Amino acid sequence: MLMRFPIKPSYYEAESGIGYVLRLLKRNGIQSESRVLNKAMLTSIIKGRSTKNELLDHLIPITRTLSSLKIKCWTHARLLTPQVCPDCVNQYGYFRAQWQNPFLRHCIIHECALLSECPHCNSPLQFTINLLNGRCTSPLCGLRLTHMPLNNQLKSPEQVHDAYLIAKVIVDDSNTRTSFPPKEITSTLLNRAADILNNPDSARVFLSERAKRVPTDLPLNIEFHKIEIIVQNLLCEWGSLSTLYEMYNSEYIRSKAPITQLWFEAQTASSIIGVTFKQIALLVEVGLIRTDSKKALRTDTRVEISGVYTFLAEFSHNKDYVPLSELRRFMALHNICITDVLIAAKNKELSIAYKPSLDLMHSIHVLPEAFDTFCKLHTQLIRDKTMSVANVAEVTGIPKVELMRLINTGKLRPVYIHGNNSKRILNCDTLKLAKTQNKQLSLDI
Repeated sequence: MLMRFPIKPSYYEAESGIGYVLRLLKRNGIQSESRVLNKAMLTSIIKGRSTKNELLDHLIPITRTLSSLKIKCWTHARLLTPQVCPDCVNQYGYFRAQWQNPFLRHCIIHECALLSECPHCNSPLQFTINLLNGRCTSPLCGLRLTHMPLNNQLKSPEQVHDAYLIAKVIVDDSNTRTSFPPKEITSTLLNRAADILNNPDSARVFLSERAKRVPTDLPLNIEFHKIEIIVQNLLCEWGSLSTLYEMYNSEYIRSKAPITQLWFEAQTASSIIGVTFKQIALLVEVGLIRTDSKKALRTDTRVEISGVYTFLAEFSHNKDYVPLSELRRFMALHNICITDVLIAAKNKELSIAYKPSLDLMHSIHVLPEAFDTFCKLHTQLIRDKTMSVANVAEVTGIPKVELMRLINTGKLRPVYIHGNNSKRILNCDTLKLAKTQNKQLSLDI
């Protein structure tokens, strides 16, 4: 459509690009923005990007950075849905750029809340010309927007940042980073999130609601790991912090539903299970974890981990067994991890019991005496599969100093054995090193 605008109003200093375009259309007698702008063009203007229409792009004010505050939930700190101060719109008749700042939730002039929903019908506001008239943008309502008091718990950008973390868990269970703040996170939801952070009773209700989603055969950290990450990233002191820190210390009503598919990114899955990223690949090899990709495993590869828990659910609880959490130091001394325990149980090399608790270390139980024997055999197996750094240097011809450099830079992974402070190298890695030196080795010699 050919765009002609006889009237080109001057920019206001603090005006947003989308606000100016809506005001431009209104001044030229256009009653509906859809008559001039298609959906893609409107979205580009809201995002502060080029519409690929030279005339229109020339008229739009230059996009400015709205906030220096960073958040792990999204890439661009810019709201795609409007929030307005009704007093400002009625008084000045334009849309301020800072109203697209997700970390600003109140008007600094009138000390009132910025509205993202109509206070009469609760419909989310939209970027339409009617918004500049200070009215609800829903065709079923259209009433004049009214002044609402600000929430003092959302007055600073840091407080809003923290509320967003909780709100994102409520509307979106995934840990996926998005480009822009989710449209589903409204002022109402942020107010609820702030209440959860500040009111211990609200926090307990929130935790109970999340726990009800967890089947009885699963550890609580399947759901609570997201809240753990949130607590680690909070910027402010809140009234519910102690409640959130002690989330695993309460009793919860759990779901009686069967275990369903549990898809996570590999890095997140490793944190939930309590293993390293590389050990996720081992669990894929033995069939306890599935992946949706045939390519090499990466940290962002989606993996399905319910197989770990359905396997463990086959083992009933036994009061004579103790949780692995009580044997952490012993496991560390023998270089034993949860992956070793799972694989040994699958191969019927270790007897275990299972009682779902907060995580796998507290849920998997073993007989102390049998576990002691297993660890000693595991240590001997490692010794058989490895060589000392000195021996690796001798058989490959690579100087010991160079081998230590490869270890220190993470290019060569050492193995440690209880009672032996020296580093050892896996035989398979030694073969790879020998190949780089054009040496043919037989480790059976």
